[in-house]
Amino acid sequence: SLDVAVLLCIEQIPLPIQMEAIIAPSNEGDLLASLPHDCRRNILSYVTSTELYASYAAASQLCLADSRDAQLPQTKYGEFHATGRGETEINMESLLERISHSSFVNAWQIPRSHVKIVSHERDGAVVKTKADDLTFEEMQARAISLSFGSITSLDLSVSQCKNGGNLNRVLPRGITWLLSTMMPNLIELDLSNLHGGPMNEGDSVSELALFNSTNCPNLTKVVWNNRVGGGYFLRGRDMKTLTNLRELWADNLHCDWRYDKLFAPLLSQFFDEDSIVQRFFFFACNERLERVSLLGGSYVKIRTNEAIKFPQMSLIRFVRNTPRLRWFRSDLTEENVRMLSKERPEITFAS
Repeated sequence: SLDVAVLLCIEQIPLPIQMEAIIAPSNEGDLLASLPHDCRRNILSYVTSTELYASYAAASQLCLADSRDAQLPQTKYGEFHATGRGETEINMESLLERISHSSFVNAWQIPRSHVKIVSHERDGAVVKTKADDLTFEEMQARAISLSFGSITSLDLSVSQCKNGGNLNRVLPRGITWLLSTMMPNLIELDLSNLHGGPMNEGDSVSELALFNSTNCPNLTKVVWNNRVGGGYFLRGRDMKTLTNLRELWADNLHCDWRYDKLFAPLLSQFFDEDSIVQRFFFFACNERLERVSLLGGSYVKIRTNEAIKFPQMSLIRFVRNTPRLRWFRSDLTEENVRMLSKERPEITFAS
């Protein structure tokens, strides 16, 4: 914690300076300001990124200069609260007003490269979006004016669900649209523990499709561990618009046909060896993928509703049909890894 860090660093300086620093100041800011620069820098090395911007910045105006010291990691952290104080739903107009407020804008003058979205989850479920008075055109005009170009990593993940699959954990499309519009230089996106929304025929507006190459041309890595959703995701069509996607982490991916019943008959194309049409995972976007993790994948079998691990032949088919693949983590058996290593020696197999 910050207090422990201060004590550890004060112990490293001579006693007379310790006494002067502790007795003379009247508040925490003065105490920190009275310490030598090296000591303040050491304090920052003990403080996590969350504590840094929640505690230390409030205690000392020297935080900005100290945090930019060349000897400290320069990954800056920030948070967006999806809901305001007392709000039980996401109000897009209220969110836009908070983000555009001068105090918020000034706080973000420190370039942040990593941002975490918080307060979009309550009692294990993702909160819903409230109907807004603003038109889409009005929201779009505001969003375009609020560009956070320094942000390269966006964390939209929620806590892992412990209450089964009955809770609503689908992220409102309005939030993903707003964030993809405001963060044009994203490189990495984390949607872990969220459910994938039901998809209808011809519907291309999904969680990932909104982070397309028009809004986020630099997006190269998507992490969506513990995703629960329908089989449409396996087709990779909603990732086809991410033209620079190179890395996909989808450990414990669970495909349940009941999430998108329209596509349920197509599941057999991925998992049934007797299917007339044989599909491989992410066939619509796999040509660009270089690093993929599919550890612990499973699907729900139609008719029996039994949860079954991804078959070995499904994983093998993906490896054989992904030309740029260089690293793959999955539940492949050692025997199959040896076989594929002979076919594709350029690939590193992990487990």
